[in-house]
Amino acid sequence: MFADTDAIRAFGAANSAHAADLAAVAAALSSMPGAAADSMLGPIGARFLAALAGATAEASHAAAALGERLAAGCDTAHASAAAYENADDRTGTMVSRVY
Repeated sequence: MFADTDAIRAFGAANSAHAADLAAVAAALSSMPGAAADSMLGPIGARFLAALAGATAEASHAAAALGERLAAGCDTAHASAAAYENADDRTGTMVSRVY
């Protein structure tokens, strides 16, 4: 069996970078719509702004949740790479005892 532990770790690092990007998206979404929107749209746009605020809050939570899963994927990838290396080391030690 062969596991490219460098590739596994690179995948984990990519997950971490994507998680950071999603955290920034979630932060940006949570600030929408801005306070100035009330004055621009007036009372007629209040229902629209309420719906927009609800939708952006939902999208912000979804982006944050996905980011958390990607961050967990980073941890899992690094732990998996370490486990593969550990198994390889143990197997090498056991095989060397036989020969």
